[in-house]
Amino acid sequence: MATRKVIKFRGETRHDDIVHFCEFVRDGVKITSAFGNTNTPTKQPQYTERFGERAASIADAEKRFEVLIEARGKSYQTKQRTEAELPAIDETLDAGAFNPSLEAEVAGAREPAAAKAASSVYADWLQTQNDVRGELASLFLGGQEDEARQWLADNPTKLFGDLDVKLHNEVYDLIWEHGFLRGASLKRQSVDSDTVLSELTRAFLALPVARLVTELRFGLAGYESDNDWSESLAAIAESPQAAHLRSLRFDDYTYEDCEISWAAFGDFSPYWSSLQSLEELQIRSGEGGTLGDLALPNLRKFVRVSGGLGEDEIRAIFSAAWPKLEHLEVWFGSRNYGAAGKLEHLAPLLGGRVPSSLAHLGIVNCEFVPDLIEPLAKSPVVKQLRTLDLSAGVLMDQDVDVLLRHADAFHHLDRLDLSRNLLEERAGEIYARLPNAKIDDQRDNEDDRRYVALGE
Repeated sequence: MATRKVIKFRGETRHDDIVHFCEFVRDGVKITSAFGNTNTPTKQPQYTERFGERAASIADAEKRFEVLIEARGKSYQTKQRTEAELPAIDETLDAGAFNPSLEAEVAGAREPAAAKAASSVYADWLQTQNDVRGELASLFLGGQEDEARQWLADNPTKLFGDLDVKLHNEVYDLIWEHGFLRGASLKRQSVDSDTVLSELTRAFLALPVARLVTELRFGLAGYESDNDWSESLAAIAESPQAAHLRSLRFDDYTYEDCEISWAAFGDFSPYWSSLQSLEELQIRSGEGGTLGDLALPNLRKFVRVSGGLGEDEIRAIFSAAWPKLEHLEVWFGSRNYGAAGKLEHLAPLLGGRVPSSLAHLGIVNCEFVPDLIEPLAKSPVVKQLRTLDLSAGVLMDQDVDVLLRHADAFHHLDRLDLSRNLLEERAGEIYARLPNAKIDDQRDNEDDRRYVALGE
């Protein structure tokens, strides 16, 4: 019987009730690594880093594995190494059967009952074609989620091919719905990764398991002021999934990965015509991107987080064509980091040229928010809103008088978010007139200086 050698190395260091660990596994030419910690009472591991790779040969894998242990495993207090000869397994990517009409029914179903029914029909058909996705879906649909998760753990290559070593590190946060993969997040794991995000995106979307994906989220494509998501968006626009993609987010990173002011996003302008089913779009970056003409007929939520939003982007946002938009949230940022926003740029908004569906407006992280209160109060747009977010800006106690003068304009709101501004002593006055106001988590007022929450 054919076998394969699997070698596992685990290192642990204990500090009180916390166990810090590393786990390295070599399974043939595949090497996976994980770092994290475990709280002893709960025994729940929290992973801080994961990565995986395929070596060119067994000899190369052996060499890389030993180098990894020497470089990153030897410093742990206790070390354990095990080796086992296990039965060889079929690691061939399943070719996948193709049924455009059934796939369209699953992708297009909106109500949960309809989506489950369409998924069940598709799963049954896949099983008649001996497609492994049918076997997996039947477990999920039958309520056997633990068995389904175990099947995934035992058969990653059948679904993800050579991308199996990237699961949980560069392909992660998989979303399964009624037995089929509907969402995923993709990124370069670190500055040391050789992965090209656009190539990873193309390879992922070409997999049979990804045919029904409707949600994609991205981490960084570059960590050293070279981030650019435009080629990844091009890969999406060229894919069959573009026609039914509903959610697209470019925002899965923190300041520990890269300061927002360093992260550009690229030129997105050529690709909107391929994304006409898009309902959610979120972008988190600094300067260095082009939105172009935003014509998205089904978009319901738009969030643009920036520490320095440029004038071209602002004009693109407030002249966009999105007739079904319900949630508009724009973070303007600091002039020190390229923010070019002025009150005049909001003229279309303040004049009421917004979709009648708009219920949430966020003018966030904004240096000119004190000058915006009165125009907003007099604007027809406020009357249709349910929530108004003016958080993370530069409001101070001296701005409270103008807010209170126009309090009647904001009474109908479910929530008026004034959190993370620079208010100090007048919260009680605001609550007395506007009990719907959220004023917690104010930032320190440094030397009476106005500064937004997010710049760098």
